[in-house]
Amino acid sequence: MTHLLEISSITKSFGPTLALRKASFELKEGEIHALVGENGAGKSTLMKILAGVHRKDEGQIFLSGREVNPLSPQEARSLGISTVFQELSLCNNLSVAENIFANRQPGSFGLINHRSLNSLTNQRLKEFDVAIRPETVVGDLHLAQKQIIEILKAISLKATVLILDEPTSALERPDVTRLFELLNRLKNQGTGIVFISHKLDEVFHIGDRITVFRDGERIATLEASQTSRDEVIKHMVGREIHQIYPAKATGVGTLRMRVTNFCLHDAFSNISFELRAGEILGVAGLTGSGRSEVMQSIFAYRSKDSGMIALEEVPLDLGTPYEAIRHGIVYSPEDRKDQGLFLNQSVAMNVTASCLDDCSTSIFVSKQKEADVATQMVKDLAIRVQSIDQEVSSLSGGNQQKVLLAKCLACKPKVLIVDEPTRGIDIGSKIEIYNLLRDFTSRGGSVVLISSELSEVIGLSDRVIVFKDGMIVGELGSQTTEHALMDLMFQRTPRGTL
Repeated sequence: MTHLLEISSITKSFGPTLALRKASFELKEGEIHALVGENGAGKSTLMKILAGVHRKDEGQIFLSGREVNPLSPQEARSLGISTVFQELSLCNNLSVAENIFANRQPGSFGLINHRSLNSLTNQRLKEFDVAIRPETVVGDLHLAQKQIIEILKAISLKATVLILDEPTSALERPDVTRLFELLNRLKNQGTGIVFISHKLDEVFHIGDRITVFRDGERIATLEASQTSRDEVIKHMVGREIHQIYPAKATGVGTLRMRVTNFCLHDAFSNISFELRAGEILGVAGLTGSGRSEVMQSIFAYRSKDSGMIALEEVPLDLGTPYEAIRHGIVYSPEDRKDQGLFLNQSVAMNVTASCLDDCSTSIFVSKQKEADVATQMVKDLAIRVQSIDQEVSSLSGGNQQKVLLAKCLACKPKVLIVDEPTRGIDIGSKIEIYNLLRDFTSRGGSVVLISSELSEVIGLSDRVIVFKDGMIVGELGSQTTEHALMDLMFQRTPRGTL
């Protein structure tokens, strides 16, 4: 195979921050080349230079042996470089079809031929086996569906180089399987694919070669078939990692929360479970199974038709999230950027947003109290910031996620519900968050963990409940397996407690 893409000695700074230092990377025709590294390692910056989003300070880029220097995304696409960015770039007020074929709609005399547009879109959707209508407004889709549309948009450009930055972060396993089938078809047609991911199981499954970046430099390029997960992690973090998941609880405490017969029309029905002090309760299920909707209703972010919550045997009638927080129940949403954080506000403001009463005088917020709380949480969670006044948008994904957790923990909850707490972050940050959650339970707290990563659910949870079609279809112990979870998620075994 010949080199389709060669990146040589790329350097890039953002003010005083050196993001890339003499970085290099090669991609062959018909190859899936995985690019891995911790948040802030320079992976996405390098790909954004290739995609025409950022301009390099030094270095060279060769495409099919010819030097190129894309100065805009449009120019990159004209060169045959298509990118799926980690931050979705869809227009929520436009239809699925209009997003996939933006600026390329079929038509004549300035008029769009909607019949042809929808027909072309249907072809793309069928390739991915997606039950979405072309006319559907993107803003009405959930996150996983938006991720699929973003991928189909990039693939529709028929690029020679396809860059995928965390393409599976919001996808369930069946969608990931379909994506990988599609990528292998493109690979067999000669497309060169750069696959950026923190999910090492997927990296080894799909990748031909693996390049590891750390601190803006290429550390190693390895044949996927000739290396190991442990070796890749060692290159990523600069040290050996002996244990990813902390030890599980040796025993649990008293009953903390009881949920009884929770129902919401067309969302979930007859949901009942218990949560004990010192326990991490895992929640598994496909997107749309009702898992997140139930937890949002417990937090009073969503309504419910019927059902009861009791916290430490005291019945609660929660009408708003504020009331839930006041009683000690906190929910950390799966989409930290749209639902969890104020990205253009400071770390201090975000951390204390859930406990303003504790940071206020009778009328005004006390800046000193706010600073004291934020400083302590930043220290306790080892959040890497230049200052508590730094905008959250400038932090890495892992540190943004820890700010979200700090916001939840600052109000001293009894029950912490975390929805996809490690989505889109590196292995080092994941391990830190795993330890934070277990530390919280070791001090008597209770955690409900919702995750699409089955290995994460199994590795962290003391018990697991499984959702399907708005119901709990089974409960499994701490020593369960991915196969047992999937049997329940896809209803291949009778409903019940195992």
